[in-house]
Formats: sequence, C-alpha cells, structure tokens
Amino acid sequence: MEQLKAGDPAAVGPYRITARLGAGGMGQVYLGESRSGRRVAVKVVRPEIASDPGFRARFRREVEAAKAVGGFWTATVVDADPEAETPWVASDYIPATDLAERVRQSGPLAEDAVWRLGAGMAEALHSVHRAGLVHRDLKPANVLLTENGPRLIDFGIAKALNGATALTGTGVAIGTAGSMSPEQARGGSVGTASDIFSLGTVLCFAATGRMPFGEGSAAELIYRVVHEMPNLERVPEGLRALLGTCLDKRPERRPSAEEVLAALIGGGAVTVAPSEAVTPSATIAEYPPPPPPGGPRQPAAPAVDAVVDAVPVRAVPVRAVVERTSGVPVEVRYSMGHMRVAIGSTLAAVVPLWVAVFSFLEHPLPAALAGIVAIALFSLGGLAMARGDAGCVRVARDGLYFMREGHEWTAAWAELGRVSLRATRWGLLQEFVVVGELAPGATKNVVWERFRPVGLGSGSGSAPRAAVTTIRFRNAGLARAEIGRLHEALLHSAGQRYSYDAGLLAVIRGH
Repeated sequence: MEQLKAGDPAAVGPYRITARLGAGGMGQVYLGESRSGRRVAVKVVRPEIASDPGFRARFRREVEAAKAVGGFWTATVVDADPEAETPWVASDYIPATDLAERVRQSGPLAEDAVWRLGAGMAEALHSVHRAGLVHRDLKPANVLLTENGPRLIDFGIAKALNGATALTGTGVAIGTAGSMSPEQARGGSVGTASDIFSLGTVLCFAATGRMPFGEGSAAELIYRVVHEMPNLERVPEGLRALLGTCLDKRPERRPSAEEVLAALIGGGAVTVAPSEAVTPSATIAEYPPPPPPGGPRQPAAPAVDAVVDAVPVRAVPVRAVVERTSGVPVEVRYSMGHMRVAIGSTLAAVVPLWVAVFSFLEHPLPAALAGIVAIALFSLGGLAMARGDAGCVRVARDGLYFMREGHEWTAAWAELGRVSLRATRWGLLQEFVVVGELAPGATKNVVWERFRPVGLGSGSGSAPRAAVTTIRFRNAGLARAEIGRLHEALLHSAGQRYSYDAGLLAVIRGH
C-alpha cells in the first residue's frame, strides 16, 4: 500500500480514495471507502484503453460476467461504472499480503504450501472459467495469502468468452510481462489455457522465488515467453512435470484447471499431452501426486464435505476430489404453479375456442357463449400457472433436497451421477428445471410422485432413476438472484456432477 501521489483522484464514483494498492496492465488500483466505511479495491482504467472504440460496451458485459464469479477463492466484483469519463471497477478489499510481497520478505514457500496454494488457485480459475471468463492478468501480486487460503483478485481485464471481442487491437497485449502466455504476448486470441500458463509462472515463483523466464525489460521477458523454455531447475521435483506442462507453448497441450486441481489435491494421476517444456523427446508426460518432504502423499479421502467423481477430460479419465467451499446450506424457495390444472384447462379451452371462431357468423350467440367458456378456461390455466405452491430446492453438505407440498426427495452426493440446471421462459414466467439423476448402482429406491420426471423410464425395477423439480419466478430480479445462488452452490457442492445449459448464465446476468 502506498501514499497517494499528485494527480491521483480524491474519489472514484461513490468511493473516497485513501491509498494506492498497485498497478496492473489495465490501470491503477486504489483503496477506496464507501460512505458507510466499507473498503473496496478500485481499479481505474488507463485512458488509452478507455478510448478504444467499443471498449465501454465490452467492459460493461465483462463486469456483469465477473459479478457472477463467486466462490471461496476469489474477491467479488461489487461495483463498476463503464460509462464514467474514466471507467472503473470495484471489488472486495481483502487485507492480506500478496504472494509477491510474501516471497520478497520470507523467501520461497515450502513445497507443501505450494501444493495447497496451487490447489486453491486452480479451484479459483475453475470458477472463473465456468463463468465464461478469462482472468488475463494472473501474477504473484494478484494472489493474496489469507489465513483461510489464497484469494484471486483483480478481474479488471477479464474478457468474456461468449462472443466478446478482444479488449485490445491486434498485436497489442495487455497483461504483465513474464506472467502472460505466449499467445497473449503476441496479441493473439486468448482463452482459458492462457490463465493456466500464468498459473504455472505463479507457482514457479512461489516455489523458487524466481519467475521461470527470469528478470529484465518487458521486451526481453516477452521474447523469452514466446521463444525460450522456462527455467524450472530449482522447482521441486514433485512439481516440475506439472508446472512444465502448464508452461507448454501450445495452448491445446496445457491441462485444464480441473486437471491441475486433480493433480494437486491427490485425486489420482492425470495423463496429458506431450510437453516440450518438460521433456522434448517424451511421448507422454504424467504427473501423479509425488511424495512431499517428510513422507509419501496419500490420496485425499472423500470426507463428509467432499465430493468424489470420475469424469472424462479430453478423453482421459481423471478422478478428482472437489472440496466444497461453502459450509452454509443454500435454499431456493420457488413458485411451482399447478401444472396439471394449467395444462388441463388449456387443452379444454381449445374446443370452445374452435366453436367460437368457426361458428361466429352463423350462430353468433352460441359462439359468444363458447368464447366466454374458452376465456374462462384459459384464465383458469393462467391462474394455476401463476399460483405459487410451497417448494424448495436445498443444496446441503450431505446432498440435494427437493421439497414440495409436504413431500421431500433427497439424495446424498455419493448417490447422484449428475445434477443439471437449465433455463426456459414461458411468457412472463422464468422457468428453471433441476434434475437429480441417480448414479448406477445407487440404492435409492423412492422418488415421490411429485418429483417423477415426465416421460422418463423408471430404470431397474420400479425405482425411478431421476427426480425433477421445476422452479418458476414471476419477478426477473428475484429469479436472477435466487438461481445465481443455486448455481454457485451446485458449482461448489456437486462438483463435476453439475451441468447447466448455455442460457443459464445469460439469465443470471440479466441478458
């Protein structure tokens, strides 16, 4: 933290500026205070970036997307003003030492600490990437070391993946030299693999106290990032293969955040593509969890607050343990609507409506009566659709709960093979469908009639293999807030079991 200098703003938006926190590829970061005294980190965009044609529209979309990134390992984006003369974005201020300062003061971290740091950062990137974002400026100064683990900060130059164009022109790179990926240094297309490369540089710094491409001017560092191999000689042997694969020049050969997490938390061996950053002549590179100093590392056992799953990643089986980061159960209470009454009334209204339309000229009085009946039936269906039943979806530490009208269906996480959440719209109602599918061999044998999936077989014997509940909201703001909470809880609790459709994030963001 530094004192304010001449030319620094006294206030940015509603926040009074009290100190400098640092600078990044996009602009200057300040410590700000709201009128109530809440402290936030405010990043002010550099004028040359703000003047780029179309920047504000892209920045607005990216800020909204960044607000959807939650989780235990990140700092939440709380406010922004893309339309200000100098655009800015504010996030939660976390009073903690960053990794760069920690290493400068005390030297490299112990190997076990680097494993824990890497697992936390990989999980943070998993949340960022699942929200459709690329961080684009992952570096030691953007990793805060708190008592409860690392925090990833500064989403100021995150780029939305869903159709957004680059923040800069062709051939212009925004980021930090020495930490950015080769494709980012060239000013090319940047995807999630770019953050994995940056993660490799951060973990190398944490383990050795040095960046893998050395020190020097920005031009020298960019040249090394693009053309030279990283220096991993001082990296502990147990981490060298993993970090070398993260630092592969070719984005398609780097592991995903999930694969890095699986390797670091001891979920099992991960097989990836060859990496010339590690062994140029190798045909395959493996990085099973190696023994740390002081004894062998045992695979993490699935505890009460852990979810174990096996999924294919890039056609390679990976067994991963995803730790749940939220200890507080999340409930979403919703309006179901009387679907059977609504559907029945609508179908029944078709006949009098047909009579009213086709007999109006010859028999106007019966046609008018038929029209009234049709309108009444349609109205009954609409009221049934809009009327709220008592319902709740609950994501808890031990499993998933569906509750409706006194009935309850539950399944432990170990019993579930997949949990899905999809969004549709019916007129003024926003509808979300939650499906809990039982895993093969699960002993669960009861699904209440209220939760039986329509048109889906019951599986072996008479036991249904899935339960479905539909969530309907008439208020768009409430829908976004509640489904956002449910989405985040499932991301962290259901882990790799959780899947959702492409339109869900757009609904949560209000698009």
